Amino acid sequence: MRRQAILFVAVIFLTSCIAMAAPKSVGEVKEGLTCLEYKEGMGWLPIAEKFGDPDIAPRPEPGDLSRNARIYQKITVIFYTKRQQVEEGDRLRFVEVVEKVEFCKPK
Repeated sequence: MRRQAILFVAVIFLTSCIAMAAPKSVGEVKEGLTCLEYKEGMGWLPIAEKFGDPDIAPRPEPGDLSRNARIYQKITVIFYTKRQQVEEGDRLRFVEVVEKVEFCKPK
């Protein structure tokens, strides 16, 4: 019985180690992807040129027909963050804030 328990623990340990993927850098993740940096108020044309036709173009929500949505599936979103100082009373804290966003699609 003890052998079976040791064997069971060893199998669980080895399979969990095998399943763990090695960490990748941003450059390694972006290999094979076409990426576009999002900027506030950017036009639709650069996105359509880079990613092509959307996978889904749903109907507008009721009430405002001028607002549309376009949906691309299988997109990788990369958030670049930095630490920013914030004062809360007399305490100084650091929080992560998003500095840049990239949307990527397989080439």
